[in-house]
Amino acid sequence: MVQRDNTNDRSNANLISNVNDTIIITDLPIGAKVKLRRGVIAEVTANPRDGGWIFVKYLEYPDDPSKVGEDDMAFCTDVLAELK
Repeated sequence: MVQRDNTNDRSNANLISNVNDTIIITDLPIGAKVKLRRGVIAEVTANPRDGGWIFVKYLEYPDDPSKVGEDDMAFCTDVLAELK
């Protein structure tokens, strides 16, 4: 029997879609601030209410500060929390 080394599985989960730590985005209002993966903070600019995607503007982007102010789409599994 082959044993697998699982010590790295959890750390890789942050780089891959992980539904268990996400929120339902269907009712996020325009203007809501959300936390995305990799420490990104964004503002919801549109929500088609399909539960799959929201449109956002980046407010903080630690890995690439040049993206601050850019508009983009965020997939539901990338949205970790609504910031109050």
